[in-house]
Amino acid sequence: MKRTKEFGVKITGVLMAGVIAASFIPSVDRNQDVSKVYAVEFTVTESKAVLYSNDKTKVYKQPDISSGVVTTIAKDIPVNVTGITSNGWFRVSLNGTYYVPGDGLVSKNVGNSNGVVSGTDITSLTKGTFSFYKNSDLSDFDKSDIEDMDENTYIKYLDSFLMGYAMLDYCILQDSGKLLKEVYESEAKVDQKVAAITMQAYLINYRNNYLSDSLTGPFRNERDLKLALNRAIRYDIKKFGAVYRNSSIGSDEKKIKKLMETVVNEIKAEQGVSFTCRMEYGDYKTSDGSEGKGWIIEFTKKD
Repeated sequence: MKRTKEFGVKITGVLMAGVIAASFIPSVDRNQDVSKVYAVEFTVTESKAVLYSNDKTKVYKQPDISSGVVTTIAKDIPVNVTGITSNGWFRVSLNGTYYVPGDGLVSKNVGNSNGVVSGTDITSLTKGTFSFYKNSDLSDFDKSDIEDMDENTYIKYLDSFLMGYAMLDYCILQDSGKLLKEVYESEAKVDQKVAAITMQAYLINYRNNYLSDSLTGPFRNERDLKLALNRAIRYDIKKFGAVYRNSSIGSDEKKIKKLMETVVNEIKAEQGVSFTCRMEYGDYKTSDGSEGKGWIIEFTKKD
């Protein structure tokens, strides 16, 4: 991404300036405070996250204890992390760029007081969907990037925000192309139910409404089959039956086997989870009353 590359150039420039400046530091007088003479060399790995302060969170000018304490943060305050330094510090954004030692920030269960979701629920909701795990480029996606994502990819994008590996302020809602924060705050002003929940809980509801509840079908394309498999992964469903019907496949056994092989292999590549499937063409009737002729498929997750 352009922003990341430009930032890398700026960091390199700062590092070079620090090295040059260090070479011109005068010799230290015996009575001079040595702690005020320092030149730290470090690199930064871009990372977007929200972590929490603990009882020893001190903010420094540079990733070095000799650089001077800017402020001390009270316990349990959310802090926007923008990077991790090569010497184990967090780079943070607090009305400017500063640094916190590695033991000065901690992760926190992403539950909320109104009980909409707990840390355990989040883990279950996002099981098997980590293609965007700790992706430092999440905040650089724009509306067109989001619009181009298929459903499975977009669900993973949402899950990365829900797991706390990116700041929710950067999340874009696919159906409107607007920022999550913008939509949430707008609705919260006129809807008490929205105002009563956190932005994260709002995103969870949005994510779940975005998904189809169906594991049964009938499904009519490869995309919908993959969504069903992804749902089975998230909710740890070992075996389920589905129906597939598509005019281009019809009752052709070779075509359906090729399609199933493609779908199963893509899910394995994307999620690291394998399925077997047994197929039979015939009459079906689903629990919602839908009926007809199609491929009755039984998916089984491999251990």
